[in-house]
Amino acid sequence: MKLKIMTLSTAPIIKFGIGFAMGKSEIDVIYTDFGKEISIGKYQTLIEAIKKYKPDAFFYEHVAIFRNRDIFFNIAERYNIPILYWAIDDPIEMMSESIKHARKSILTFTPAIECIGKYKSMGINASFLMFGCNEDIHRPGKYNKKFDHDIVFIGNNYSRYPARLQGYKIMLEPLIKRGYDIKIYGNEWWIDGSQKFTIDKKFYGGYCEYDEIKDACASAKIMLGVHSINRSSTMMSMKTFEILGSRGFYITQYTPAIKNYFVNNKHLVWSKSHLETLRNVDNYLVRKSDRDYISLEGQKECYLKHSYKDKVNFFINELKKKGIWKYDNIYSNA
Repeated sequence: MKLKIMTLSTAPIIKFGIGFAMGKSEIDVIYTDFGKEISIGKYQTLIEAIKKYKPDAFFYEHVAIFRNRDIFFNIAERYNIPILYWAIDDPIEMMSESIKHARKSILTFTPAIECIGKYKSMGINASFLMFGCNEDIHRPGKYNKKFDHDIVFIGNNYSRYPARLQGYKIMLEPLIKRGYDIKIYGNEWWIDGSQKFTIDKKFYGGYCEYDEIKDACASAKIMLGVHSINRSSTMMSMKTFEILGSRGFYITQYTPAIKNYFVNNKHLVWSKSHLETLRNVDNYLVRKSDRDYISLEGQKECYLKHSYKDKVNFFINELKKKGIWKYDNIYSNA
């Protein structure tokens, strides 16, 4: 009998990321957006779904629920459904938000390996689970004129992360100031004057749907990367794996995690300063064969070492190792 896991969101990292791989394993995934409903005070649909599907566990990411979390915790306890929590914004949000969910979870997963000891010191079961890619989804796309630019960046504009703001200064600002053919896609905060970093409208391409990322990788010469954390040995932007898996040529802000996972000028290219960004872009814009080689090697590396299929196998083994998954029937709900 398969384990039945109910999600609380259909965010891309769940639906097209780890959840997609779970669905191809020993797990039945019940996708819901109940996190949004709970956050606005609606619980009845969740209760009805619990009675209908009888899930063995909830699995959700930070922060699928951003309000009324205590009511959700009470519902989960009432129906004896354990919580599996993925703290995807660690280490930045560990103490401000993740900890609230982790304390109510039977097992917490984190992409920041340095957080595991901290969780365990507070009596919280924690395991390492990094982002990855799915070969069926993160694969070469098709040419799309919308993304036919020398340089493309895809991501929302967040002002609250100092490392990310530094990344904008290193990766985006020098190219914009020099007038390169660059287009930035994401939320409208890019052109909102109240944000700490903004761009001229001529550099803004609008919102990019998740299934367009692979087409952007197939159409732009260079894909850029920035990160919201630059001090973790493992945590990095999930776009890294999505772009590399889609065989995009990736020039990214340097972080220790990037260095630990990938080889510079083989799997991707990193920049430590705005001058290095300019040099890297000028160097690779005119070297298509090198771009093709590096993007292919990056894709191979992701498929080999960062497949969500392998991560789901680890996920299942962690549940079994910690006694959460019983071979026949983990809880009376199934």
